[in-house]
Amino acid sequence: MTPPYTMEHVLAQAKTLPALPQIVARILEMLGNEETNAATLSKHIISDPAVVVRLLAAANAGAIGAAGRVDSVQQAIMLLGVSRVRDITLATAIIDRFTAKPPFNARRLWLHSVGVAICAQEVARIAHIDADVAYTAGLLHDVGQLLLFSVDPDTYARVLTLRAESDGDIVDIERQVLGVDHAHVGGELARLWKLPEAVADAIAAHHVTAESEPENEMADAVHVAEVMSHALNLGGGEGARVPRLSDLSCARMGVEWHRFAEGFQLIEARFIGARITLGL
Repeated sequence: MTPPYTMEHVLAQAKTLPALPQIVARILEMLGNEETNAATLSKHIISDPAVVVRLLAAANAGAIGAAGRVDSVQQAIMLLGVSRVRDITLATAIIDRFTAKPPFNARRLWLHSVGVAICAQEVARIAHIDADVAYTAGLLHDVGQLLLFSVDPDTYARVLTLRAESDGDIVDIERQVLGVDHAHVGGELARLWKLPEAVADAIAAHHVTAESEPENEMADAVHVAEVMSHALNLGGGEGARVPRLSDLSCARMGVEWHRFAEGFQLIEARFIGARITLGL
């Protein structure tokens, strides 16, 4: 079958992607649960060796001297904190499994996605919305690109070439060439995976084009975070274009840039730390 594609056709090919790891579903269930603690998390995390390795590496990077050696998941959680452990676990479980062959640059996609996830947390905190959900939505906001590439690698490679050669928005180019765009595909994929509706809705609505605005506050957070991550050059790659920023999204999120800029160094430091921890 050749383009234009329908959403139904694209989603029917979702089996070309790996299954969502069990640990991701468990971690997502714990989002917002105040009873989540080190013991509860560690019971789930020890079943995934890749996650264990990354957590211990991150914990030991912060340990002081030989006496500070961290050799158990529960110790790592106590040192890093539940929120950071959730971030590392989600990112590791997803990034290690969702890759793609050239010319698609999966590493760059995940670098950018981690940057957006970190920025989304900060935007969410300002807006007093769930920062953990914002991180998840930011991390997965471009997952639809992986599915579109897996459905038709040659045509999606042409989309990426057209984007590099023009000043157009990628979702506009995707719609013109493929008939669908990665934001809405990603949102429907998240629903297929039974992710929280807030995450799916934010993924679907995070792109702002000339005729649209985000449809909910979590989408606002991811949209603002994506613009911010490009402006701070957090993994977007050489020549990456800063997307158009919605003033309405900024206002709804309560972002005052002259104040928010004070936290840019911390965001950049967190991104560097995440990049090292995740091997990106």
